[in-house]
Amino acid sequence: MATAKNFTQLFFSAFLATVALEASAQTIKGRVTDATTGEPLVGATVVLKGASAKAVVKLDGTFQFKNLKPGDYELMATCYGYTVIKAGPVHVKGDNDFQVVDMAAKPLQSDLSGISVLGSQHGESGARNLEQKSNQVVNILSSKTLQLLPDITVANALQRVSGVTIEKGSSGEGRYPIIRGMDKRYINTLVNNIKIPSPDNKSRFIPLDLFPSELLERLEVSKSLTPSMEGDAIGGTINLVMKDAPASQLLQVNFSGGYNNIFADQPFQSFSTSTMNKRSPNQINGATYAAKEAEFPLGHMNYTPKSGPINTTAGITIGNRFGKNKALGVILSGSYQNQYRGTATSVFSTATTPNVDNIPSFEYLRERKYSTLTQRIGVSGKVDYHFNQRNKISLFSTYVHLDDRQVRLSYDTTNAINQTLSYSTRSTWQYQSIYNATLQGEHQLTGSSKLDWSAVYSIAKNSIPDQTSFAHGGLSVDRTGKEVKLNGDDILNAMNRSWMQNSDKDLSFYANYTKETRLLNRFFELKGGVLYRHKTRDNFYNYYTLNPLRINGNNQLYTSVDSAKFTFIGTDATAQLNGNNYTFNEDITAAYLQGKWQLTTALEALGGLRVEHTRQHYNTQLPPTADYKDGTITYTDLLPSLQLKYQLQHNQTLRLSYYKAIARPQFSELIPDGPDNYELFKERGNPEGLQHSTAHNFDFRYELFPGKAEQLLLGVFYKRIDDPIELSVRKFGYNSQVFEPVNIGTAATNYGFEAVFVKYIGSFGISANYTYTHSSITNDSMLYKYRDPQLGITDKYIAETRPMQGQANHIGNLSLLYKNTKTGTDIQVAMVYTGERLAILNTYAGLHYWLQPTTQLDLSFEQRLYRRLTFYGKINNLTNTPTVMAMHLPYNSYLAKTSVPLSQQSSPDSKIVVQKDYYKTSFLFGFRYKL
Repeated sequence: MATAKNFTQLFFSAFLATVALEASAQTIKGRVTDATTGEPLVGATVVLKGASAKAVVKLDGTFQFKNLKPGDYELMATCYGYTVIKAGPVHVKGDNDFQVVDMAAKPLQSDLSGISVLGSQHGESGARNLEQKSNQVVNILSSKTLQLLPDITVANALQRVSGVTIEKGSSGEGRYPIIRGMDKRYINTLVNNIKIPSPDNKSRFIPLDLFPSELLERLEVSKSLTPSMEGDAIGGTINLVMKDAPASQLLQVNFSGGYNNIFADQPFQSFSTSTMNKRSPNQINGATYAAKEAEFPLGHMNYTPKSGPINTTAGITIGNRFGKNKALGVILSGSYQNQYRGTATSVFSTATTPNVDNIPSFEYLRERKYSTLTQRIGVSGKVDYHFNQRNKISLFSTYVHLDDRQVRLSYDTTNAINQTLSYSTRSTWQYQSIYNATLQGEHQLTGSSKLDWSAVYSIAKNSIPDQTSFAHGGLSVDRTGKEVKLNGDDILNAMNRSWMQNSDKDLSFYANYTKETRLLNRFFELKGGVLYRHKTRDNFYNYYTLNPLRINGNNQLYTSVDSAKFTFIGTDATAQLNGNNYTFNEDITAAYLQGKWQLTTALEALGGLRVEHTRQHYNTQLPPTADYKDGTITYTDLLPSLQLKYQLQHNQTLRLSYYKAIARPQFSELIPDGPDNYELFKERGNPEGLQHSTAHNFDFRYELFPGKAEQLLLGVFYKRIDDPIELSVRKFGYNSQVFEPVNIGTAATNYGFEAVFVKYIGSFGISANYTYTHSSITNDSMLYKYRDPQLGITDKYIAETRPMQGQANHIGNLSLLYKNTKTGTDIQVAMVYTGERLAILNTYAGLHYWLQPTTQLDLSFEQRLYRRLTFYGKINNLTNTPTVMAMHLPYNSYLAKTSVPLSQQSSPDSKIVVQKDYYKTSFLFGFRYKL
């Protein structure tokens, strides 16, 4: 206890020194906070009667009046949405007297017949308050933080949370989070504590670039679980809390425009979707239908350059309370984003198999230009009604829609001197959506017991209609000095057309009963509940291959898209169906019992047991004789957990937690076949041997909340994952490879350290976090054509120890904040560092792809122009940081025979860059009005 007190005193020493310097004359200083949440009322006005002086409350909630004459003074603080508060008289003496006055304002609210309707804890202090009082280990970004961040999507905002990295798509947008080195498959995503389905065409995890961040009240990342939380969250749970009905009238409108400066180097390529059929000939006419060449138009392969495309965003939030005693609350939020993004990519591709002694062989260099138009729509609404003090019902609904139109232009070369050039183009139109509707009831049965329930309908959809790609080339390139000469003919190659559609529908019901009582004369809360979810997933995929029409028996020369002619050969006119056409049903039945017991004045324990039963059944369109054409899988998991919270002081806490969790395989991983129109390798499921993962998780954290919006968090964590699943390149058949999900080894470990620090001094603030993560997993990897002294040249398997896929050793965030409440100025400089991480696994030892360390610098600001009108800006990637993927150079054949870990067999600099993606800097400027 003494150590903790000393630490607190040390922490405040710099602050107290600052106060002493400022007290060089007669001074009144104080804080203005929300009486309910303790949140600083930044921007509130404090009037000092008797001196005709005014002060504006700063970022940390403080105000001050200096150089006062001795005497009595009265203070009055006003803030929109709050009651007027007064303090005084305050007696100021001579001789550098220093007086401190704290003022707490109550939100304006209606009685609602005894129902307290409070404003949401949307500020930094509210977020800290929730973190401090939570049952589990959690980090929270408030709506005010989300508003000021340089990010406009939930996925990109998540990289600001300690221990979280993001996986980017080809456009450079963040899509999937990785928490503490645990890949996206180990993460659970909720909206208002309700699990939502995924529109991803293969997986369970949610592409979080669908969600505009301005729809959120706050963003929660839970890193431990209680029995009342769903158990498929080894890495953690992300909860998107949408905006709630306000206590009084609310109106907020924003609009912005911007630009990505990559289009100064490459024009944006656009195409029309009018010639793209949303349904394939197979869907329209039946599985046995032989398609006609005329049913495959090529208009969407004609591209129109567009210079200087302008990005736009717009949003609105409106809400109020109505009726007698304001019992009816309503809020509606909407967001629209139209974003042009470009990527310049270089890919140095390896051959399917390496050379002798596992030395990688490189086939060609690909240069690619991506042009992506993203249109994002998000709508969230809630209606709640208080019947009386005991009964409340609410309906909330969320709809998000993402429309991506992407052009990929590329050319491939082989051999460094005598080259062969080929050109390829691809048009992709993808649209995804998630809709969720939840009806909830809350009922206070007695003074000490309550019941709450939720009935949920959710559906996620994804469609990629008529994705079209074709190539032409075969030109030889003779380089002699500076001269480049093209030889040969430009030959038209085959064209691929594919259709992919899927839907994922959930019908769920939750019920929870809570009873408060006393056990051994100590507070005890008993809680139990049940969950049932029925999921139906439908997946459709087919493709056609059209070959160039031979002209007079000769290869067709390429001149233009419009003049290209294609035809079917043999059975190619009938759509190629495989195991990726399936229906997947899943029933999750769960029940839990948990107790929360105040063991002593300072020690609280929360623990219990959750039981989850999983039943899955799938049916594919494979032939009746195919292995694993359909199947049924069942298993039951017992998931205990325990959370201990010890209160050192009112603002200091120690937390110790344990929980067991699971990770179910992705849907496509249990299907025997996979798509043939693949990017690098054919994909294949693993229904015959894939097991779901389980993990034991431990957390210990020290928490200090010295100020209402300040914090210091220091923690360690450890995870043991049994039957971890990773997607790996595996040999299939005699001489081919596939991407296949496998249970790597028998177990994996993941441990690390986290630190979070937030401090405000006057108008300045600093927010920093750092996470060290180390994971270890061992599997059998191949040394290809290894020169064995006894057996000669042969394939050899060794035990390879490496990190888990997606894990970075070092992750850091640093944000510097300046806020001048008098001028209405907010400025934030934010830096994100992500260390090296394993991106793609290979069958062959050491020949994996690693994402290289990145440091990204962003800037955002907001400036009040007039009363409630502000001008804001968001500037991303100021340093033009690319995404670089590299392969570590081959390992020494002698060391490969030893027990030395592969990670220690080469220096960090011995790498070959295999891919580099450039996105450049993007700018966004706009106006916001808030009533």
